[in-house]
Amino acid sequence: MIRFSWRRGPQLLSLLDAIAIDRHDLGLDAFDSRQIEWAIDTGLGPLFFRAVKDNPGNATSSHWPLLKAADLTARVISADLSDAMAEILDACRGREFRLTLLKGISLSEECYAEPHLRPMRDLDFLVASDALPQVDILLRRLGYEQPCESDAQTYENHHHLAPYFNAEKNVWVELHRGLFSAKKRASSVAVFRPKNILSQLRPSTFRQRDVYRLSYELEVVYLACHWAQDFKTLGGMTAMVDMIHLLKRSPVRLDWERIIDWVRGSVAASYLYLLLSYVNRYGLVTLDPAVLRELFVSQPSLGKCSLKLAHGIINRYLVQGRGFGRILSKRNIAVLWKALALPRSLLRHRRQIPVSLSPVRMRAG
Repeated sequence: MIRFSWRRGPQLLSLLDAIAIDRHDLGLDAFDSRQIEWAIDTGLGPLFFRAVKDNPGNATSSHWPLLKAADLTARVISADLSDAMAEILDACRGREFRLTLLKGISLSEECYAEPHLRPMRDLDFLVASDALPQVDILLRRLGYEQPCESDAQTYENHHHLAPYFNAEKNVWVELHRGLFSAKKRASSVAVFRPKNILSQLRPSTFRQRDVYRLSYELEVVYLACHWAQDFKTLGGMTAMVDMIHLLKRSPVRLDWERIIDWVRGSVAASYLYLLLSYVNRYGLVTLDPAVLRELFVSQPSLGKCSLKLAHGIINRYLVQGRGFGRILSKRNIAVLWKALALPRSLLRHRRQIPVSLSPVRMRAG
């Protein structure tokens, strides 16, 4: 039984709801072709297949082969990336440093029922700055090269080195020395300073190999900030699913007091409140109202009206995958998205936003 009214949000929220409760008998006839194709395009094909695979009526749907193919493709990609990660970890064995898994390669194995359900395009991991030269040598021995090495200056102030690529394995690697580029607003937040990151690394394993992962509290903040700092439509629902799985599968009770103290008064608080308020609003997770209230008053940007507008943007462009127009262009919506996260004390943006950028069509749902 779906736990919310369709009048409150887009149809594809029923897929997110099924994912949240790990339902496998969702009916494909509830979705039209455009919705199914958008779900596949945005990376949710394997999760969609899992949500509908046990409904016998779905096998005759013309969309069944598409979803099954998306699932099989994701299995192959996930296996290749996991094998490549294991090979890199083996090459690093016995060294004084240890890799910290980030993003998909970390969450897919630890938080998802099956690793391939989390879409991945590359391998991301973090190492101490003084270990970067050693890891660079090891990656090159394994056949990785940097196609953009000639643009090395571009990455001097970046949070990762120029990406590595192994042509034989068709695998990209991003070797991180930090979590955010200095150009991003989140990089200045205290929670992402090297000293705090170091204190929030927890020992873990990947295929019986020793690794580090971010603490669950830091992972929640990092996930929200990485998602909200830029307006991206394709893959925009992945962060929602990551947050759902992280909150539901965390083996420990999250220290929300610590999280709120970390982000208080910063853009990270606004980003975190935006994502958590959205997944809580539609019942995809259930958060303590006191936590949401405290986070709301701790963040400097979003009021009730701007939050409603931000949720409307999420519904229209990330969940529904609607196209853009002349006035509601992708560039204009991206500008609006960034403006909504500016501190209220610096803003006149709520009065400066043209009426044409906030029409009735932007209402949630």
